[in-house]
Amino acid sequence: MSEIKNVFDMIEFPKEGVLSKTIAEKPAGEADIFMLPKGEKISQHTSSRDAAVLILRGEADFQLGDEWHRVKPGDWFFMDAGLPHAISSVDDLVFLLTLFGS
Repeated sequence: MSEIKNVFDMIEFPKEGVLSKTIAEKPAGEADIFMLPKGEKISQHTSSRDAAVLILRGEADFQLGDEWHRVKPGDWFFMDAGLPHAISSVDDLVFLLTLFGS
């Protein structure tokens, strides 16, 4: 069954830390929004699944492999499974993470 959700209505910022909300979870993949207040970080990690990220709000420094990139609303990128990545929010940050496969 199809369901329309407004991602912007789901946004809420924690006072500290990272808040994520699952939008959809199916055998083919998963979509989540992540909300990080200004100055919050997600340390370097990897994923066992391919993923895509779409920046919806704010700016951040995003590490992909050995390189850091300043990302802003509208920026989209794909990450192969196993790619080391990390995030440091410059502003209140919201991004959509889509994970592929199970």
